[in-house]
Amino acid sequence: MTVPRARKKSAPKLEAGAPAKSRSSARAKAGTAKAPARKRAGAAAGRSGNKGTATSASDAPRRTRSAATREEIIQATITCFVQIGYARTTTTEIAKVAGYTRGAVQHYFPTTEHVLKASVNYLTKSWLDSYMTAAREAPPGVDFIDYAVDTLWRFVNDRLFVAWQELVSASRTDKTLRRIILPAATKFERLRRDMAGSNFPDFAHVGRDKFDRNRDTLRFVLEGITSTILTYEREERVAAQLDWLKEWFHSSWQHELSTNQVDRRGSV
Repeated sequence: MTVPRARKKSAPKLEAGAPAKSRSSARAKAGTAKAPARKRAGAAAGRSGNKGTATSASDAPRRTRSAATREEIIQATITCFVQIGYARTTTTEIAKVAGYTRGAVQHYFPTTEHVLKASVNYLTKSWLDSYMTAAREAPPGVDFIDYAVDTLWRFVNDRLFVAWQELVSASRTDKTLRRIILPAATKFERLRRDMAGSNFPDFAHVGRDKFDRNRDTLRFVLEGITSTILTYEREERVAAQLDWLKEWFHSSWQHELSTNQVDRRGSV
């Protein structure tokens, strides 16, 4: 954009014979008039030449704060799901946990449905990312089957998964929630299946059908335990169930293990 040249103001004419003091005063006034014009022209040039860079730099901190605030609200929403349940989770409760006003929460998420969608996307993605990382960090020499059982048990007790189970349970009778949950659950299922195959490629390669059945068995049993009220000797009963699952899966893969089709030890 061409910056308009500031108009130069002429110094007022003096009558012949005017006193020197008057002429000096006029020159001073003329100089004063030039300064604002130069300032305006310089400012315009600055805006024209560096507009994109200046705006981007000044907006960066604001965008960072905005993203951090959104995440804090989402985290507060997940906390509400875990602590007070889906039915009692409102923007008022979320604001209370997040430490913001209700208006601030609604600025980022106008309705509970908006924050619900964001929270579902956040918790499923975060849980999958963390679980995949843990599954790939098996110590060298560890037994893959034992490690798979122990790792999944740890993650189905994770706060994010507890929140997910709360939403899945509530969606049985809540049509609005069901409409939001179903697409997320479809994606969640597919990604979990793909992730399992990539984390344990040898087992998936030699027998995909068996691998999927065993994976589902492990998932259904462990998720079922977390949703069951155990009123006595909980730790002992859970430990016994985990040990039994490990024995059963070793037995299921005995042929492949004995013929070295799969290596149950090493790094994933």
